[in-house]
Amino acid sequence: MKIKGIKAAIVYSTLVLGLTLLANVTKIYLLIGLVQLSPMLVLGLMLLFFSERKTTIRSTGIGKLGNWKWYILAGVSGLPILISFLVAWGIGYIALPTAAFLNTGAAHFTVFEYVGYMTKAFWSPAMLILMGIFAFGEEIGWRGYLQPKLTETYGSKRAILGTSIVWALFHYPFYLNGYNEDGNFIVTILLFTIMIFPLSVFIGWIRFASGSIWPAVLSHTMINLTRSWLEQLFTTKAEGWTYIAGESGMVTIILWGGVAWFIWRSLSRTTTCTPM
Repeated sequence: MKIKGIKAAIVYSTLVLGLTLLANVTKIYLLIGLVQLSPMLVLGLMLLFFSERKTTIRSTGIGKLGNWKWYILAGVSGLPILISFLVAWGIGYIALPTAAFLNTGAAHFTVFEYVGYMTKAFWSPAMLILMGIFAFGEEIGWRGYLQPKLTETYGSKRAILGTSIVWALFHYPFYLNGYNEDGNFIVTILLFTIMIFPLSVFIGWIRFASGSIWPAVLSHTMINLTRSWLEQLFTTKAEGWTYIAGESGMVTIILWGGVAWFIWRSLSRTTTCTPM
């Protein structure tokens, strides 16, 4: 059975969003964890039941590495989040644990030792692999399958926007289970939605320009790992700190917005993804 372009994108998006919502409604945390891979799982089902498998797999960019410069760019994708945490730290919204606190209990650390320990733990090969698996589970669907399908009909700019909408909707059900418990529920979702659009421009552009899914996977990995590391590193946080720092704080949004503005101006309306 053949299914192409916008029809394939609609079927795919509906299945991913429906499966994600269903898993989150169950409140079964194993399912909630696994459904983060639903973009990859649904793509697997579509490859199983629909024809043109080879063409679809080629169009994901999974078989092409792309130029090394895209990996350098993807590798610094966590910088906006890092800067946002430094700003929040500077104005007193977050803080590292004090030396007195670190000297209590069985383990005794200086603040410097604590930072080193946490950094080593989060940036270990095991964590990089784990984060990379989940990043791949999303990116093979979003930038590997959905974005190219939308590009066939709408060109690059609208494809990026369409992908960002589905990407945002995909995350909403996770808010039912504590995805972000700081601050006002509506405000945090609004900030997250705003952040998704410029971030989608950045990752989508890397995908287009490199012709490969792997720089996009690396970018997604670095963003998730940087966020997780810093959220655990800074143990003292004032209420509403996520309005300023983190993956969707205002500082992060401003930085991604500036990057996206420059990229958007250079994008062609008719750019297509390069298969391997």
